[in-house]
Amino acid sequence: MELTNKQKAKLKSIAQQLDAIVKIGEKGVTPSVVSSVNEALKARELVKFSVAHSDRNIRKEMMIELAKATEAILVNIIGKTGLLFKVNPENPIISKTL
Repeated sequence: MELTNKQKAKLKSIAQQLDAIVKIGEKGVTPSVVSSVNEALKARELVKFSVAHSDRNIRKEMMIELAKATEAILVNIIGKTGLLFKVNPENPIISKTL
């Protein structure tokens, strides 16, 4: 699913009220991190997470890797914080409003 700029803007505005619920440490994108994010995406569809690495390029790579591993869309990256979106067809919370 491709998101339009309007849809991305709406997701970003929703995400302003969210806290980062997953924190990725120096070990990177581990199977337990992927599992946690998958559970959160299934429950919420929109997940804000943070990466605690000092190198900007490595942070971006980790965020892209997490998006691929969860089959989610990386909506936005701001500093150490990323935003993932994945439609849950069984329980559409946010996707039904897009």
